[in-house]
Amino acid sequence: MTRLATHLGALVLCALLALCGSLPAMAHAQLLATSPAANTVLDSVPTTATLTFNEPVTALAITLIGADGDPRDLLATTESGETLVVTLPAEMSQGTHALSWRVVSVDAHPIAGTLIFSVGTASAAPLAETAASSRATTISLWLGKTGLFIALVIGVGGAVFALAAPLPVPARRAAIAASAVGLVLAPLTLGLHGADAMGLAPDALIGTTSWATGFLTSYGTSVLLLLGAFALALAALLLPSLGVLAWLAWALSAIALAVSGHAGAAQPQMLTRAAVIFHIGGILFWTGALLPLWFALSNRGETADRALIRFSRFIPFAVLPLLVSGIVLAVIQLGAPGPAWLRPYGYILAAKLALLVLLLALALWNRLSLTAPALKGELKARHRLRFSIRLELVLVLLILALVAGWRFTPPPRALAEVEAAQAARAALLEPIHAHAMDDKIMAGLTITPGTAGPVRIEIEVTDIDYEPIEPVAVDITFSAPERGIEPFKASATLLDGLWVIEGQTIPLSGLWELILDIRVDRFTLARMATEIDIP
Repeated sequence: MTRLATHLGALVLCALLALCGSLPAMAHAQLLATSPAANTVLDSVPTTATLTFNEPVTALAITLIGADGDPRDLLATTESGETLVVTLPAEMSQGTHALSWRVVSVDAHPIAGTLIFSVGTASAAPLAETAASSRATTISLWLGKTGLFIALVIGVGGAVFALAAPLPVPARRAAIAASAVGLVLAPLTLGLHGADAMGLAPDALIGTTSWATGFLTSYGTSVLLLLGAFALALAALLLPSLGVLAWLAWALSAIALAVSGHAGAAQPQMLTRAAVIFHIGGILFWTGALLPLWFALSNRGETADRALIRFSRFIPFAVLPLLVSGIVLAVIQLGAPGPAWLRPYGYILAAKLALLVLLLALALWNRLSLTAPALKGELKARHRLRFSIRLELVLVLLILALVAGWRFTPPPRALAEVEAAQAARAALLEPIHAHAMDDKIMAGLTITPGTAGPVRIEIEVTDIDYEPIEPVAVDITFSAPERGIEPFKASATLLDGLWVIEGQTIPLSGLWELILDIRVDRFTLARMATEIDIP
């Protein structure tokens, strides 16, 4: 069993190192749409550029590289939110421009990209370098977050367990050391978060940019709460008379991990953040008790028995909220079944669930088969219980490493929102078809795209037997009486056998009435009507 745990550990480590190296640019906020659209050629200079995301974001860097290659910082004129609004300079030159952007989402994850558009005419695209996440920073952040979670389990979890049973001296020392390490790792991971958000290497921690950027994200609040939690846990461990402070440390730890991260950022936040708090609370009590129990069971005596009895009595109240909240979070994060499940987030969740099943199996074995004999003083049962707890500790470490890897993977719900937005945009680009006819002539209309705004209208004219005819002229009169829009006319031009109206603007969505005037010859005018519904 120990060899199996070792192999599992090596497998998880290799998988997460590969994940950190291959997925540095993934984030949980996802870009849904831009205005102007990418690669658009505009007739005039736009006053603003907008980027719409699936959740609110905060701008970190906004740079416009003009057609002449000169960069201009527009961060000061940018409004953050679910739709990022960038006020563009009025004196933009003709040619192609690149708007380079870097933002951070509610769950403290960065996302970056470049929007290319042209004014007047397209030119050579300016060079716009989007800072990619540093692999060294990514791996350092994963290691730091893993260490931070371990410090929480041993330090704060140990302090909480001390409220239920006396801590063995080695366990108290380990909890004190873990709390002290946590006071160092929490701010260190803050700087690494900032460096990751800006796409900087770990040596950027020497300057102030990484730290300031880290505080701009929601993780800045988490770090302040974690520092308070570790300080309170340390006080409770060093001064047993202040042991009640462990309750506050427990609460602050759970809240800290709920205010940042992908799980607490999902909607509805009242539910998801409450679920995260219960989830973390259950984890800290359960896993925080393992090391003290392992040390306590190395000696026979009343102290060890009391610790085991208290743990057996209280553990159902930790495991039940842990499992229920975990199911709630998994359902929200995964969304409806689909291809998005077969992504790194889903793989990590599957691995975590597999390890959790093993952990629960060991916990049940301990409770149903080993606890009672161990309390009766059976030496063999106590040895088996210590061995089982040691395996549980290994599994907990692997689970914490996996959870830290979630930092670099977008949940399926975010990917599903992007796919839905792309599908909606594709549907809007689909043409609308209409048909008009009288007793002698038919006309088939194709309007592309099938949305309000500038469109291309193709008109195919045939007789009722579908044989093509060659009219002299084709005009269309548009009106929308329900919207109070009076008629206006557009004339078609013959291009390659089709009558075409290029660049006609349909100003509003809704139902439009179209009247086609088809002049068959100098003496014959065919008039027919049809309707189109613009979404």
